[in-house]
Amino acid sequence: MAKKQPTKQLRCKICFTSANSASHLGKHCLETGHQADQCCQRCVRWFCRRTALEQHNLSKHNESEVAILLHHVEPKNSHTTAPSQVSEQYRFTDQNYKPFALLDLDVIHSRLVGKCHSSERLKREGFIVPNNLNEINITKKQSEIIGNTIGAPVPTSLYSKRKAIVIDCEMAGTRNGASEVVSICVVDLFSGEVLMNSLVKPREQIIDWRSNIHGIRPATLSTAVVQGQALDGWEAAREKLFNHVNTDTVMVGQSIQHDLKALRISHATVVDTAILTSDAVFGAEMHSRRCWGLQSLCDDLLGLRIRQSKTHDALEDTMAAREVTLWCICYPKELQKWAKKAKAVWDAAQLQKAKRVKNRRKRATKAKPSTFSYGNDKEDFFGYNDGVLRWEDVVDREVWPKSPPSSD
Repeated sequence: MAKKQPTKQLRCKICFTSANSASHLGKHCLETGHQADQCCQRCVRWFCRRTALEQHNLSKHNESEVAILLHHVEPKNSHTTAPSQVSEQYRFTDQNYKPFALLDLDVIHSRLVGKCHSSERLKREGFIVPNNLNEINITKKQSEIIGNTIGAPVPTSLYSKRKAIVIDCEMAGTRNGASEVVSICVVDLFSGEVLMNSLVKPREQIIDWRSNIHGIRPATLSTAVVQGQALDGWEAAREKLFNHVNTDTVMVGQSIQHDLKALRISHATVVDTAILTSDAVFGAEMHSRRCWGLQSLCDDLLGLRIRQSKTHDALEDTMAAREVTLWCICYPKELQKWAKKAKAVWDAAQLQKAKRVKNRRKRATKAKPSTFSYGNDKEDFFGYNDGVLRWEDVVDREVWPKSPPSSD
C-alpha cells in the first residue's frame, strides 16, 4: 500500500504564518488583511494567484472581479494598518526592465536577517541605535531630535507586524539646519504592498523646500493639508509607521539614517543598500570610502533606469531600493562580481588622482620663487610650506565647491 503523501504547508507571504489547507490560510488572510485580495470571502479559501480566484468566482459564484470588489468588506480583527495599495508587480517607467526571479521567502528572510549591520557599523554611518542614545555627543541643534527619539514597539503575540519594510522619506530644510519630513513612503519588502505613501505637514518653518529634488511645493502640501490628505508632522508619520513595525522588523532603504533621524526613530535591525554594497566592495571592517547612490546601483546591478523625470518619485525610489535589496540577497555571487569590478575601477581612479597630485606638486615646485630663511621660519617668501599638504593638492579644481574651505 502506497504511503500517503504529506500535506504541503501553505504560508502567508506577509507574516509567514503556516497553514495546513487553503481554507485555514484563507481564514488567516481574511482576519488579518494579509493577501486578502487572493481569498474567496464566501468559501473562506486562499488562492495562489488572483487569476485563479477570478476563475473560481466565475465558475462557483458567477461573479466577475468587479462585482467582488463592490461588496469587499474590511478584514476582521486586523492588527496592522490595511495597505493603501497592493502592488503585485510594480511597473517602473523603464519599459525595458525585466524583473528577476526570487528565492523562497523563508530563505530571503533568513539571509536578510544575517545581513543586518552591527551597531558599530550603523553608528559609523550616523544611525542612532537603541543602546547608544545616552552616549551620543550632541550639539544644541541635535538635542531636540535626540530627546524625542524612541524605538519601535516590542513584539507581542496580540499584534502581527511586518517582517521587513522599505522606507523612503523626502525632506525640506529648516532654519536650525535640520531637515523636516515632507513625505513618507513605506512598502512591504516581500509582497511589495504599499503601506504608506503620504505627504507630511512639517512642524518647523521651512526655508529650503528642495522642490527641485522631490517636486513637492508649498502649494501642493497646503492643498493636501486642507483636504486632509497629509499627515500632521513627523510624529504622526512615526505613529503610523509603528502600526506596521516592531523591534524585530528589518528596516530597509537607501541611506535611511537621515530618514530615521528625521522621524526620531532608533532602530537596530537595518539593512541599508548604501552600506550593503559599500561593504561588498571594501569590506565591512573598513570605513566606507565611497557609497554608491541608488540611481547608480539600479543601473549597475539591475539594468534599471530610474528618475527619468526631473524630480524624484518617492514610490519609485522605495520600490527601486526594494529591488536592489532583493537582488543583493538572492544573488550574492553576482554582487561579489560587481564589487570586484567596482573595486578595480575605484583603485584605478585613486591611482590617477595620486598621479595628478604628484604632477601638480612638481609644477608648483618648478614655479616656486627663490626662498629665504628668517630665523626659524622655514616657509618661503609667500608663506608656502612645500611639506604641508594643502586642499588644492588633493581635490581636483573641476569638483571644487563654489567656496572651497580654507587650506589652513
